[in-house]
Amino acid sequence: MPYRLCAATALVWGLTLAGSAQAAAATPAHPPALALHIEHHVHTVSADGVTRELRYSEQLLRQGEQIWLARILPHHAHSEDEHSSGAKAHKHMDIAAAARWVQRQGDGQLQVRLVNAHERLLVDVPPAEWGQVGFDGQWANAQHLLDPAQIARMKPLPRPAPAGTRWYQGGSSSQPVQVLWDIQGQFPQRIESHNAQGSQRSLTTARRQPLPSTLPWTQLTGYGHKEYADLLG
Repeated sequence: MPYRLCAATALVWGLTLAGSAQAAAATPAHPPALALHIEHHVHTVSADGVTRELRYSEQLLRQGEQIWLARILPHHAHSEDEHSSGAKAHKHMDIAAAARWVQRQGDGQLQVRLVNAHERLLVDVPPAEWGQVGFDGQWANAQHLLDPAQIARMKPLPRPAPAGTRWYQGGSSSQPVQVLWDIQGQFPQRIESHNAQGSQRSLTTARRQPLPSTLPWTQLTGYGHKEYADLLG
């Protein structure tokens, strides 16, 4: 199962989007540095009448060629101490609690790592395993949560929007997706989607936060290294 998956965002990525390119969605050469608090809510009703609610939050940091995405966890929610001190058969890194760090190199190649602060460990993830850690391999999606090129193919909506933002719609008649796009920040403030039957609804919201004075990828001195394959043994 993927490390983390935003159902609403994944739905947008997978849909065919209609409409002509819009100047408002043009991507600047260097999008501004950004800190976001992201909340995901997925509501589903199964065929047997069972209702399920999924909620979780993340923090995203974007600066230059670095992207940091971390789940926001309650204190000791995943019993990290128990994971790290367990017997050999149970001792493993809690992947869901690790941050995902993506860097774009000068030649355009991407480097993906998991960062476990509790164990002070960096895990190099090869391209073949990116999907297992919730990364689709697209730099634009990592930078913006949703590729601005997809926004450019969506239809602008007359729906009222706060200053500096605009609503767009894509998807299909059976699975519409509406996105509130922050034009200057180049990220979706809100992604709403649902199916025609009303049995699934997804909502993702993102709001700005102040950038931390010290960025997390500058605080990794002394961390150990592992390969992703080492976690599978």
